[in-house]
Amino acid sequence: MTDVKQHQMPQRHVIDNAEKAIQIAKDAEMAVRHAQLESNPHKLAAALAELEAAQHALGKAESQMLAQDHEHYGQQLVQVQDQLEQAQQSLDVTASNTQQPKQVR
Repeated sequence: MTDVKQHQMPQRHVIDNAEKAIQIAKDAEMAVRHAQLESNPHKLAAALAELEAAQHALGKAESQMLAQDHEHYGQQLVQVQDQLEQAQQSLDVTASNTQQPKQVR
């Protein structure tokens, strides 16, 4: 019984980290949206820094997920992995929407 709990702890920790990374990504997206609505360049710069940090957190969480044995938490790992991928795609869209268009002459 102790073996199972010890084996599950690292996986639970990885899942928790992934869920935190997803929440960080959502918060960063919201910060970017608010800064864009306010047209505040200082807030936008800070929000973009948050966005970049969120992208790193998602990448780290995803690599931790990929390193896990999917036997015990198989379905839960798959669900969280899908959420990570969706969060990453959403951040990519948000980041691309914040890029300034090139000036046309």
